[in-house]
Amino acid sequence: MNPAINGSWFIVTGASGSIGREVVKGLAGRGIGIIMACRNLSKGEAVMKSVLADVPDARLRLEMLDLSSSESIHSFVKRIANDNISGIFNNAGAIFRDFGLTPEGRERTFAVNYYGPVELTEALLPMLKPGSSIVNMVSVTARISSLSDADFIPDKKRFGQLKTYGKAKLALLRYSRELAGRRPDLHVNVADPGVVNSNMISMGRWFDPLADVLFRPFCKSPAKGAVPAINAILYEGSLRYFSGTSSRPM
Repeated sequence: MNPAINGSWFIVTGASGSIGREVVKGLAGRGIGIIMACRNLSKGEAVMKSVLADVPDARLRLEMLDLSSSESIHSFVKRIANDNISGIFNNAGAIFRDFGLTPEGRERTFAVNYYGPVELTEALLPMLKPGSSIVNMVSVTARISSLSDADFIPDKKRFGQLKTYGKAKLALLRYSRELAGRRPDLHVNVADPGVVNSNMISMGRWFDPLADVLFRPFCKSPAKGAVPAINAILYEGSLRYFSGTSSRPM
């Protein structure tokens, strides 16, 4: 299904972030209606106004969604249950400096980067018609990570800021492969933005100011970081890993 089909809506989570904004702008410019699913509605409203300034005829909706909360996820799905949904880009993510649990007892990094996207996607599956697009945002950190059953059990001793993030993204990558095999009627792919100049690379550490001077100038712009996601969303096939301007088997 072409995401631009008349009357349909394509969901972008984390739409208030730098990459999210560029993806929303890029899809809106192609005539695709976007549901901007954001945890911070004030930031989402600012991004919506910014996109509308660039694409005046953009068809945008703003909805609240907190991927760390099952209640928020199912409330969101209930609100859009009667809409014509053409797919989802699971873009929202977070890197937490310290170990912590959600009210539901999940480790926060896994909750936002793995459990939340999976729970949301599974809840949406009955609403998606054949040819709908599901794209999950992964990370270069997944390619250097390993994963075991123990990693899904919250444990402060095993927590590491980047290590846990990489494991969560690897889990999301593996879920994407499984889903593509289970639902061959859908287009299931992943996108890797590379290292992008955004708030995501701020580690909350003493060396952040030094990294801003030495490292950020060499990072990709959010516009370039959004290219793999846009290509993945528009791709009419499955099991591809999009990075840069190209793709390879997932």
